[in-house]
Amino acid sequence: METITTDLQAAQIIIIRILISFILGVIIGIERGISHKTVGFRTISLVCVGSTAFTLVSIYGFQDVDTSRVAAQIVTGIGFLGAGAILHKGYITKGLTTAAALWVSAAVGMACGCGMFVLAFIVTLMALILLWVLKPFKIHLDRMLDNENGNGKRSKKKNLETEDEI
Repeated sequence: METITTDLQAAQIIIIRILISFILGVIIGIERGISHKTVGFRTISLVCVGSTAFTLVSIYGFQDVDTSRVAAQIVTGIGFLGAGAILHKGYITKGLTTAAALWVSAAVGMACGCGMFVLAFIVTLMALILLWVLKPFKIHLDRMLDNENGNGKRSKKKNLETEDEI
C-alpha cells in the first residue's frame, strides 16, 4: 500500500511541476509572440516544459546517479538551439535576445523540475521586466547614442535593420 501512496505523491509532484513550468513558459513566450519574433510562445513553452521533463526524469527516473549531468546536457542543448535562432549578416546580428529567452526559459523549466518555484517565478518576472518594461528604455538609449554619433537622422527602415532584437 505504501508504494501506491508514494507513486501518487510523486505523480502529484510531477504534475504540479510540469503545470507551473507550462504556465511560466507560456508567459515568457507570449512576450516573444507579441513582439512578432520567429521563436514565439509555443517554442519557448516547449523548451520550458521539456527542460522540466528532463529534470524530472533525472530526479525520478534514475537511481544512484549524478542528476546534475542531465542538467548540464540541457544547458548545452539549449545553447545549440539558441545558436540556431541567431542570424548574422554583415554588421547586423539578430536573434540574440530570442536565444537568451530560450536559455532563460530552459532555466525556468529546470527550476520548476527541481521544485524551486520561487526561483522560477523570480527569473520569469525578471525576464518579463527585461523584455517588456525596459524595452522603451533600450530604444531611447539607442536613439541617444545615435544622436551622439551623428546618426540621428537615419531612416525608420535602417533603425529596424540595426536594432538588436528585443
